[in-house]
Amino acid sequence: MMKRAMTKTLQAGVIFGLFLSLYGTGSASAAVKSHEYGNVLMSQPGKGDTSLPVTFRHWSHRGKYTCRLCHVDLEFSQLANGTGVMEEDNRNGLYCGACHNGKEAFALEACTRCHPKDKQHEQELAQQAKREFQELKKTLPHSTYGNKIDWMKAEQDGVIKPKDFLEGVSLRKSDKMVNVREEPRTPTLAGLPNIIFSHAKHVVWNGCGMCHPDTFALESGKTPITMKAITEGKFCGRCHGTIAFALNDCTRCHSKPVLNPDLK
Repeated sequence: MMKRAMTKTLQAGVIFGLFLSLYGTGSASAAVKSHEYGNVLMSQPGKGDTSLPVTFRHWSHRGKYTCRLCHVDLEFSQLANGTGVMEEDNRNGLYCGACHNGKEAFALEACTRCHPKDKQHEQELAQQAKREFQELKKTLPHSTYGNKIDWMKAEQDGVIKPKDFLEGVSLRKSDKMVNVREEPRTPTLAGLPNIIFSHAKHVVWNGCGMCHPDTFALESGKTPITMKAITEGKFCGRCHGTIAFALNDCTRCHSKPVLNPDLK
C-alpha cells in the first residue's frame, strides 16, 4: 500500500514537471541564479540609451519592508518599468525617495550606489551585491528554489520584521482586518496533492489590496485559475516565479496529500 502511494506521488510530480516544461514561460522556467532572482532592471524615462538601467534587488528590501508597503502605499507598479520613476519624483519624496532621505535609508545624493557610472562600475555593483546577498543568506532559513531563502519562515520565526508603515505615507491598518483562513483547492490535474491557500501568510506581506479585487475575485472560488495562466505571469504568477518563491517549489502550495480511496 505504501509503495502504491509513493508511486502515485512520483507520477504526480512527473506530470507536473512535464506540465511546467511544456507550458512554463519567462522566469517560471528559466534558470536564475539565487542572488539575481527577483532583480528588476529599471530604465530611466527620457534618458533613452544614454544611461545604464538601475538594478533593483528585491532581496535587499524584502527583509525590511512588506510588499504591500511599496506596491500599495508607495504606488510602485507590479510590472517592471510600469511606474516611470523620475528623479524629480524621488526628490519630492515619492517612490524610492520616500525612504532614501538619509533617515530611513541612504540619501539620494549617494547616486552611484544605485546608478552605475559605466559598464565596469555596473559589474562592480553586481559583484558587491552578490557578496552582500551571500552574507545575508547565511543568516536566514534556506529553501530550495528562487533566492533559496525561506522568507515566510524568517518572518514567522522573528528573524526578520518587515516594516508595514511609513510615517506621512501609510495609513494605520484596522486591527479588525484579520484573515487567517486556510482554503483548500482541488487541482485540475488529477493525481496532484491538493492545494492549501493560506490567507494568513499572504496578509502579512500583501494585505488585501494587492490581490483583491483586481487579480482575484472577492468571492472564493470565482476566479478561473489555471497552471498555464500562472506560468504566464497571471494570478499567483504575478508574484510566484518572479519575486515570491518559485513555481517549481511545488509542495509549498500542493501540500495536502492526495486522498486515494483505494488505499486502506
